[in-house]
Amino acid sequence: MEVAGYKTIKQMPWFREPPSYQERVIENTEEMEKAASDVLSEINKQIATNTTGRLFAVVHVGGQQFKVTESDVIIISGHWPPQPGEKIKLEKVLVVGSKDFSLIGRPVLNRELVSVDATVVQKTLSHTITRFRMKRRKQFRRLNFMREHRTMLRITSITIEGDVDETKEVEGLNRIY
Repeated sequence: MEVAGYKTIKQMPWFREPPSYQERVIENTEEMEKAASDVLSEINKQIATNTTGRLFAVVHVGGQQFKVTESDVIIISGHWPPQPGEKIKLEKVLVVGSKDFSLIGRPVLNRELVSVDATVVQKTLSHTITRFRMKRRKQFRRLNFMREHRTMLRITSITIEGDVDETKEVEGLNRIY
């Protein structure tokens, strides 16, 4: 097989040759574990003394992701059941962090670790959206007007509860929804 003038895969300089043996994964050494525990203890100390500064979070709401901080307002498109004045907790938190650290979920962070609270501010309709369809030379023209439902949320608080390195309750087991 010839690719861009090269006869074999071995002749392609950007292609790494597959190993003929199994590669050994380097395990964590004591130095790496000590460095990781130092970082975790520093993060836990910041959380305990409330010196993290302004926290940010990336939340997944209504099929979209929003990067939010405290007192931000986000607009969610589409019909959404909560009514104005209701307080809700956003549970799909993907990332939370501050100027010194970031906690990244795989795919989401544990809901016992991070709490993002919001209040529904307003439910409205969007501006009028005009949709014009036409087929050339077929005498076909349609003009549709529509408005989308929109819900405005104000983020009231972002908090990290407990220690980062603690294993929390396993989600989905012995839990009543």
